[in-house]
Amino acid sequence: MKLIKKMFSHFSFFQRCSRRRLPRRSEAKAGEEALIFLKMEPCYPGCCGISKLPHFLLAILCIGLAGCASQGTVAPLSNGYEEVAYPTRVSFQYRAPDGKTTSIWPALYGVSEVIKGDVALFVGDKAYVSPDPDDPRGTKPRLFAVRSSGLPLDITDEVLWRWSKATGKDFAKAAQLFSLATPAEKNGQLELQLEFWTQEKDWPDKTTFQLDWNQVSDIMRAVKEKGTVHNDLRWGTPYIEK
Repeated sequence: MKLIKKMFSHFSFFQRCSRRRLPRRSEAKAGEEALIFLKMEPCYPGCCGISKLPHFLLAILCIGLAGCASQGTVAPLSNGYEEVAYPTRVSFQYRAPDGKTTSIWPALYGVSEVIKGDVALFVGDKAYVSPDPDDPRGTKPRLFAVRSSGLPLDITDEVLWRWSKATGKDFAKAAQLFSLATPAEKNGQLELQLEFWTQEKDWPDKTTFQLDWNQVSDIMRAVKEKGTVHNDLRWGTPYIEK
């Protein structure tokens, strides 16, 4: 009984932290700290080690310890767009002037977003089924564009098609070798760094491609009008792809 009271005293302490806002680093580390606490293996009279507790008590304790990190930490960007940091991922959302939030994408790839007016470009981790059973990857980075609370548009292929047309490269090959598109705003335009999986001499492993914002709007319009709605295979998040 003393052991159970001791355990719940720790549980109450960690539960209280969910009622106050913690610094971003503290929330992000809460899950890791919970695991460290569970691995401390303290010795109490009559029972040495928290691992000796019944499973249902450990489950209750884990829920309390993880409570501080379960809500995520919101980081406002600009024009209503926000990042939400969780222990293992960062999501992207839009907050309307009335405070209503719309989830845009559940897992960002890790490169910076570009926001221009009500339009945002970002790289999201998108689930896919690999034809190679030995391929360990379950997600791949794709370039998205979104306008406020609208559905995100996967504009990757449309960008590659325009790059192929401008450079005289084969579009099908570009789509096959494509690895990553990193967006940045430069000199009032959108600059994309395109990366490819290749060792061929006549094909770049990295190159840049610039678009003005009218061209970005044209790309978004083409994908929205000619694309179809899909759901991400992992998260179920809806998006439009041409």
